Amino acid sequence: MIIYIYDIKILTVVARPIVNSYEEFKAEPIRYYPEWNINSHISTEVEFQNPILDSGVIREKTREELILLDNQIELLQDGEYIENNRIIKVEAPNYLFKKLWNKESNAWEEGATQEDINLEINRLIDEFTILGEQKERWIKYGFDVLEIENKMAENIMKRNYLLTLF
Repeated sequence: MIIYIYDIKILTVVARPIVNSYEEFKAEPIRYYPEWNINSHISTEVEFQNPILDSGVIREKTREELILLDNQIELLQDGEYIENNRIIKVEAPNYLFKKLWNKESNAWEEGATQEDINLEINRLIDEFTILGEQKERWIKYGFDVLEIENKMAENIMKRNYLLTLF
């Protein structure tokens, strides 16, 4: 097995001795790495891509640590930005048809094109006519149509919103 020896100051691997077991290494680290110094080195059975020392224990940095400590802002997801050394998460508004995160203004925007909107309006019109036909059948047979009417009202609101976009 390979043991990974890290320099505590720079957290890079300085040696990779091959041993039978980790316990064997811990019993005599100088036997496998002559420069071993308990104040300068830390060993582990795992090689970390982004190591950090946390209360004397080496571990992998979290996504948040990579963003905040290493400035890897490319790891931010849509709806996230950094403010006062904290990651702020902004939920996307439900009314947006195609949600688009603007990284410069840290705000959600409508990302739909005119073609997207036209296609969605036509789909909603088709859905509305089907709901209307279903409502007539249900009335004819004495069923409650409140659920259908709510869907129809929601459909109208969606179409009206889309018509305001361009």
